[in-house]
Amino acid sequence: MNSICGFMSGVSNVDTPAHRGAGNVLGVTFLFARKVDVVFCNKSNGCKRPFEEGKKNLQLTTGFCDHTKNVCRRGRQTTLEIMMLARGVVVALIVGIVSVSANLDTVERPIQIVQLVPTDDAQVLSLVHLYETGILDFWRAPTKVGATVDVMVDQRQKAQLEAFALENGISTVKTLVTDLEQMITDQESDANWRAKAIKMLHGSGRSRDALEAGMDDFGLSMADYHPYGDIVAWMGRIAARMPTQARVFSIGRTVEGREINGLKIGNPVGDSSKRIIWIDGGIHAREWTAVHTTVYFIYKIINKLQRREADLLKVLDSVELVVIPVLNPDGYEFTRTEPRNALVRMWRKSRSNDRCATDRNGKQTCCKGVDLNRNFDYRWAETGTSFHPCSEIYHGAGAFSEPETRNVRDAILNSDLTGRIDAYVTLHAYSQLWIYPYSNKKQSYPADIADLKKVAARAVNAIGKLFGTRYMHGTGPEIIYAYTGGSSDWAKEKAGIKYSYTIELRPSYYSWNGFVLDKSQLIPTARETYDGIWVVLDTVAREARGEVDPVPVVAPTPARPTTTPRPLAPGECRDVESTDPHFA
Repeated sequence: MNSICGFMSGVSNVDTPAHRGAGNVLGVTFLFARKVDVVFCNKSNGCKRPFEEGKKNLQLTTGFCDHTKNVCRRGRQTTLEIMMLARGVVVALIVGIVSVSANLDTVERPIQIVQLVPTDDAQVLSLVHLYETGILDFWRAPTKVGATVDVMVDQRQKAQLEAFALENGISTVKTLVTDLEQMITDQESDANWRAKAIKMLHGSGRSRDALEAGMDDFGLSMADYHPYGDIVAWMGRIAARMPTQARVFSIGRTVEGREINGLKIGNPVGDSSKRIIWIDGGIHAREWTAVHTTVYFIYKIINKLQRREADLLKVLDSVELVVIPVLNPDGYEFTRTEPRNALVRMWRKSRSNDRCATDRNGKQTCCKGVDLNRNFDYRWAETGTSFHPCSEIYHGAGAFSEPETRNVRDAILNSDLTGRIDAYVTLHAYSQLWIYPYSNKKQSYPADIADLKKVAARAVNAIGKLFGTRYMHGTGPEIIYAYTGGSSDWAKEKAGIKYSYTIELRPSYYSWNGFVLDKSQLIPTARETYDGIWVVLDTVAREARGEVDPVPVVAPTPARPTTTPRPLAPGECRDVESTDPHFA
């Protein structure tokens, strides 16, 4: 057992990379994105910041750890000039890598996707630290030895990343996509996609006609992506034609003033005695597939309702649906302004006002936006997030600092929906995963995990039946990576919603074109996802009718706390087990 000690100066003084726009190279000091020193307190020699022999200009911070009082006594002011590896080894110097987010005018095209493969624990940790600084846009985060890591870079960043890999002994570095903007044009433009769609659907033994025969699209094609305004207008047309069964509603406004609109569906709509199933998409701006699939879900349900299909009517006897296609309309609309510009199309965050970080030399870097799926009050800022405002995983100034996440919170905790929501399903892209709580660390489960696993397994099986698409299910760190501040974990832990899931849509985790899904796959992706979500609808409805016996609760083994301690306070120590995924 070791102890981990924190020296924190406060979020208001977050350090940044020294002069991010200067194009410095490896060998120059990098300032950790969190103004926190993470060091181990060894009982024999106290708190000590280890250093790597042969590196110049690295200062050593020493102190002692008083285990009787569980506090760490610091010897002198830390310089924050190195990043630490657990168990006393420095993993890497991460320096001079320029953030595209902070330097949109100095991009060196072509923009590419580069893949690295770490071959030992030290390399994994070096990549984890780089990921958490937020300098680069990781399409696939580092997770374990041998697992591929995909990063979007321009040419200057690519050279710096290759130097970083060389410095850390990462020998497997290859270019997956030589020109991302050309790939976006090829995959998302209208050229030839209809022929591809027909070929793909017929190849699966099912045609588009068989899937969509006689369906009413209410003036919005299900075979394409659409602007937010068109989606809102489409929901309005549905509500106008079916006023007793569909109703447009808003949970509030975004930072840019857009209404976050959704559709309530019931038979009839507005019956406060019924249970609620909440479904949302588009919290990450670039995940267009999630938006499309949420829209398709509405389309499918409304058509079944028009046809008075018995299975849906039985569900709606006890359940009402709340569907919000785009939780982040500001970000989504921004990605549509220049859809062939990779830096715009791949925007992930909200469009909140600039937040700035200042380095020790007084240089400022400012960036817009917050990763809204790191901004919920579920162990906020603990892992898989960043304190740097230019990071793709920047968690914001505090839990619920953003109007978009506050709107979700208030709709769930303080509205006519409160106390009635039995399922929360949020759609993302990509990786083909069905994720249940909790995602802060491995073996962190709610008490009713057996119930969640059972439904997840049935849902994944249902998805696979249509086209043979294979999904995995589990918690975040079990099947992808650990993170905190996510909406589905918050919905489970804080809002008490029983069935809470994050679904990562096509393509698979092993694909390298994840955010740029060929239009030919839109309907197949949405259709199979509908089948998976239907399992949740059916389960909630059956339980509301008293038809499902509760699954016996099985305690997780080995028994471990289901919560992660808050961030370290100044001068504080705490014991951590060596199996912690960040210090393995």
